[in-house]
Amino acid sequence: MDSVQVLRQKLELPCGAVMPNRLVKAPMEQVMARFMGGKPNAELLRLYHAWAEGEWGMIVTGNVGVDRRYIGLMFDVVFPEAGNAAQQAEYHPAFERWARVCTGRSADDPTPPVPASRGERPLAIVQLVHCGRQSTRGAGRAPWSPSVAPSAVPMMTDGQQTLADRLLFGTPRALRTEEVQEIVARFVQGAVFCAETGFDGIELHAAHGYLLSTFLSPVTNKRTDAYGGSAENRFRIIREIVEQTRARVPATFAIGVKLNSSDYVQGGLTEDDALQNVRWLAETRAVDFVEVSGGTYEKPAMFADASAKPQSERTKKREGFFVGFAQRCHSVLPAGSKMRVIVTGGFRSRTGMADALRDGTIDGIGMARPAALDPTLPRTVLDAAIPDTDARANAPDWKVPPPPPLMPKIPLAGAGWNSLWHSAQMHRTAYGQPTSPEISMLSFAGGLKFFSD
Repeated sequence: MDSVQVLRQKLELPCGAVMPNRLVKAPMEQVMARFMGGKPNAELLRLYHAWAEGEWGMIVTGNVGVDRRYIGLMFDVVFPEAGNAAQQAEYHPAFERWARVCTGRSADDPTPPVPASRGERPLAIVQLVHCGRQSTRGAGRAPWSPSVAPSAVPMMTDGQQTLADRLLFGTPRALRTEEVQEIVARFVQGAVFCAETGFDGIELHAAHGYLLSTFLSPVTNKRTDAYGGSAENRFRIIREIVEQTRARVPATFAIGVKLNSSDYVQGGLTEDDALQNVRWLAETRAVDFVEVSGGTYEKPAMFADASAKPQSERTKKREGFFVGFAQRCHSVLPAGSKMRVIVTGGFRSRTGMADALRDGTIDGIGMARPAALDPTLPRTVLDAAIPDTDARANAPDWKVPPPPPLMPKIPLAGAGWNSLWHSAQMHRTAYGQPTSPEISMLSFAGGLKFFSD
């Protein structure tokens, strides 16, 4: 098969949902909800309509916070609080409209979507997140109120707690055992809410230094209760969320998990540790896909240009930052497992994407930044009339401009600037404007929603 034929292959998940092609719009920080967290709004729907029109096989949303007290950049979408009837009634129709847009309909179309099992539309997946110790000061709570984490281990950029770390994050408070169990319940409630409002599935964000990933890492999890100590105990919170979610959602509802291949931190999660986590997920027989990434905001391997690690010429030519790990994932899956492996990061050309899929050890190609720059990228990547040598068959090759002179020259700041610049591109799409290498970050800041959705 040629490259287009490879990428156009449908992919069935164990739950029966079918991706119409192998291209996944990976999750990104949108910075588009109301200040201190809010429901999906008109601008967000316009952005996701563009992605749905772009012919992606799966659309994974940006962060949706399971606890509005611990969000990321203060403008995240959040779930309504359990037991708050008024908030539930307000948020339910907003999430329904979001699900309709993600599945290729208009926000006000009351007709049921085409069944996910037919593979004729994008699968709509919501990413559930608790930011843990990476929740910035004042994001959903008072600036002097600490974030929470498995243990009281502060953010340490490049192995030490910098002034920026202290100012932005402080030192987290260690969660009590009963609080960990409350967090499990929040993730399950969020997944059930997504099923009720018309989404096809959810993805647990257990990578990039957010709360679930800090439970997995021996560097950030020093607990001595049932959620710490051994690797199996560190994995317990994810197992409980997955198993309790599967018991409460339809069998056709997809459950995915985003995992690090490694933390790239001394003493942290290694590839062998991560492979064991993949094996345990598969053994639950409850997980439909794993999205493979890597790094944390202390060591941002998910941003290629944010890492100063030298690369060989051979590595530079090979697309996909985490392809080697994904290939190892398939080797550890138990017999009969159909859990799919999606790799996000580093794919830029049609041929590079297809080459990564050809041997069957990688099932889907996740793209984040390219989807921000060109929401309709699959239309050209999957167009057989456009030759492989045509630039339109590849992701846009735009360079992120240097950060402001006053921004600290540390990986954390570089990753944050990179993320914000791409969020600004998404804001342009949300306001009906074309994306552009030359954008005004002041205009982006002026579009932030402080008082209304």
